[in-house]
Amino acid sequence: MSKNPDELGALGEPAIAIASYGRRLFALILDWFAAYLIAGLIVQGSIDQGWLQLAVFFVEVALFTALLGGSAGQVVVGIRIVDIDTHMKIGVLPTLIRTLLICLVVPPLLTVHGRGVHDRAVRTVPIIRI
Repeated sequence: MSKNPDELGALGEPAIAIASYGRRLFALILDWFAAYLIAGLIVQGSIDQGWLQLAVFFVEVALFTALLGGSAGQVVVGIRIVDIDTHMKIGVLPTLIRTLLICLVVPPLLTVHGRGVHDRAVRTVPIIRI
């Protein structure tokens, strides 16, 4: 069995399909748009809502990832964030660290084998939800 770079797995285990960049980007756009709308409702149309939008984004992504295994956008597009070793939902601390790194923007852009720095730092992988 040849190793596809878009799949992870060990001998005797089924491989898991890593979510595509397009699917992950679409999920990110959905999450950012939701944060934009919520921040806009909170400040009632103020043009300067950047930090509030980032804070809303952080809370939404962290909360949904901890509870549902993926941000709201990821759940909608069928992505699940799992531990790379156990393929199980990740805990609260890794979720908070991962989300903080996403908010720094650079880590998601630096990828190796389909995993950004934020995923590598907490040993997670974005997979297609089955």
